[in-house]
This record gives sequence, structure tokens and C-alpha cells, in this order.
Amino acid sequence: MWRAEPHRVAIVLMMLAAACRPGESRPGPAGPSDVLAGLPAGRAPAVRVGVVVRADSVVVTGPGDITASTEARAYFTASERWVLRAGPDGGVSASSPGKRDMVSRGPMLVRGTPDMPIRIDSLRYRGEILVRSDGGAVTAVNVVDLEEYLLGVVPHEIGRRPPTDIEAVKAQAVSARTYAVGNLGGREREGFDFYGTVLDQVYRGAGDEDSVSSRAVRETRGEIITHDGRPILAYYSSTCGGRTAAIEESWPWRAPLPYLKSVSDLIPGTDSAYCAPSNRYRWSTQWTRAQLLAVLGQSLREVLTEVPDTVRDVEIRSRSTSGRATLRLRTDVRDIVLRADSVRWILRTSADGPILNSSRIDSVAIDAPGGIVEHLTVHGGGWGHGIGMCQVGALGRARAGQRYDEILRTYYTNTEIQKLY
Repeated sequence: MWRAEPHRVAIVLMMLAAACRPGESRPGPAGPSDVLAGLPAGRAPAVRVGVVVRADSVVVTGPGDITASTEARAYFTASERWVLRAGPDGGVSASSPGKRDMVSRGPMLVRGTPDMPIRIDSLRYRGEILVRSDGGAVTAVNVVDLEEYLLGVVPHEIGRRPPTDIEAVKAQAVSARTYAVGNLGGREREGFDFYGTVLDQVYRGAGDEDSVSSRAVRETRGEIITHDGRPILAYYSSTCGGRTAAIEESWPWRAPLPYLKSVSDLIPGTDSAYCAPSNRYRWSTQWTRAQLLAVLGQSLREVLTEVPDTVRDVEIRSRSTSGRATLRLRTDVRDIVLRADSVRWILRTSADGPILNSSRIDSVAIDAPGGIVEHLTVHGGGWGHGIGMCQVGALGRARAGQRYDEILRTYYTNTEIQKLY
């Protein structure tokens, strides 16, 4: 967004991509009655996960017989490797060495058996795989029961934890379920509900399921977090740095929400936080002049017609309640103002490297002989956007004896836990 100011022109960069997790441009979540309309009582809804999106081909194998349903039906055995590609007239073709090719006029549905998941490339998936032509490429969608989907999500979102951390893992399971329920149909234009990546929730199918995570999913079956009877937007991130961010602090283009407020993560009576054990609770990142210009040249190229050759100053203009900073970079081209989560996406760690850990910035130090920044150091805290549940903080709270429902009500204010099915 461009803004004119007296004596200078500033660019205020509000990168929608900064919503690290879950689709910021989507409509709000549907109500529970909308989600479960027409489903048998007590049943979890099916979800559609884009596990391979717009690829040249999809490789399908199985540990046992799997069935490919086209206009006719054929059987793949465990020893066969089938390659599915876009076919003529919007269909899908399947080929395997020594076998007769199969061609469908529309999508191809691949079914395994409950005890023998389908393998796509190197990953195994429960449920069914729908492979469809996608503009000359193919997309594979895993259609799976929501609870089975969570078995492949929770261990990747909070990590493999010991049984003593079960209350934190339960909190993660309920948050992940709530996110899924609230965003069913959110990517309808793509032909599925969620990506299997950090664009939504990391999902790697049945191969990486974990006993503690599976127990957490099972023991919280059907439970979601609600506000006024509706599923919330259950955002979460790794490490808040001592205080979570209200949604409008990290994503200023979003309206405030009564359950995504800034919450202290400090242990009562101390100046230490529940998330302090995180290796990114406090951090520092440094750039030389050349590195800084390379980062800005890469990240600003798509939004500026002219990228800077010189940075003259970097300063913190303001901080939010949770410490999310607004930075001003004075350059030879113009002043560049980075707000909230946009700081992470523009001020990357290197030109082709990961984004900055967090926009929670404590201090900025520059070495600028002759009025040109030769060295920049940023000291900050936390990892992620900081909205909603702090995952490492949840682990700390569980180890302090808090139950999962208490953890969730702390991070998501003014909410209730509701059993949806």
C-alpha cells in the first residue's frame, strides 16, 4: 500500500503472504450445524487434502492390492508402480511397465484398504486418492476422515512428544481440529479443503503417525474451540516470546477478534515465560551491507520498480503491546516502512533463506560510518506470527500441571470447548 508523506514517499509493505498459517483471504468459519449438515449422527466429516498439487505426474503404489476406479475397474498389486498423468480431454491416464495403460474421461479414484494405505511417491495415505487433470498437470487429493487426517497432522505441528506432554498434545489436537472444521471448503477453487503444507497444516499421511499424538486425537475426538457457538480461527505458532499477539498486531489488515487477544505467557510470580525453553525465545540476526542489499533486492523486487542500492538508517518506529515492531528503513530510493508480520517476509535472514523468526523485535543496532549502513543486527524473540496458542508455551503449561482445556482457554480468550460429534 502506497502512502504519500510530506518531504518523502514511504512504502508501507503489508504482505498478505505473511499469514504464515492458514489462508488469510478466506471467509470466516462456518457454524457447526453448517459443517455437519447431512452427515450421520456421531460421524466425523470427510476432508480433502491437496497432497500433490499441479505436478507433472503422480506415482501410486501400495503395500497390498489397491483399486483404481475409472470407467472400468482395475487392480494394482503391491509390486506395481503406476504413473498417473493428465490425459486427453481433461482425463487422467495411468501407465505401468508391462501393463496396459488405463485412461479415464474424468478424475481417477484410487482406493486402498483400511489396513493397507495407498502410497503416493514416498508417503502413505489412508482413505482415497482422487487424481484429476489440472491444466495439463495433475493434482492428487486425499479424501479422508477428519480424525484420521489429524493423526497425520498433530505430530508434525507439535513434534513427537513423550507421554508426559500429553495435555499439550491434546491442546494441539483440538486446535488443529478446530482449524480444519472452521476452514472446510476454504480452498474450493483449488478443488480441496487444505494444502498438506504450512499453507494450512502440515500433513504427511499415515507413515509418520505417533502414539502420543494418536492418543491425543482419540481422547479429544470431536472436540473443537468455539466462541458464541461457532468454531474459532484457531491460529497457533511455535514461540510467542513471552506474550502472544492479538490478531491485528501481527496482521494489521485483519479486524480484532474477541478470542485472539494478546495474552501473557509469563509464569506467575516470575519474569520467565512458559515458552522460554524454546531455542528461539531470544535470538539475534545479522547482515552485512552486501547481505542486506541482496535481501531487500530479492524481497522488494515484486513490489518496487526500483530497489535500493544504499541503506542509510534502520530504526524501530513503534511496538505493539506484544512487542511486534514497525521498522523504518531509510534508503537512497525512498523510506520503506515494514509493519508487523511484513517485517519477517521483507527482512529475510538471507536472499534465498528463511524469513525472519518473528516481528517481535527488542532492539536494532547499526554500524553506519559515513551515513551508510555497513552492518545491521536485530535482536528479537519468538518464532512465528505469535497469534493464538503458543506451542512451546503449551508444553511448558502442561509440564506445570495445566490441563489441555485450561491451556486452550488461556490462549483463546472467551471461548468454550464443544463436542461437535
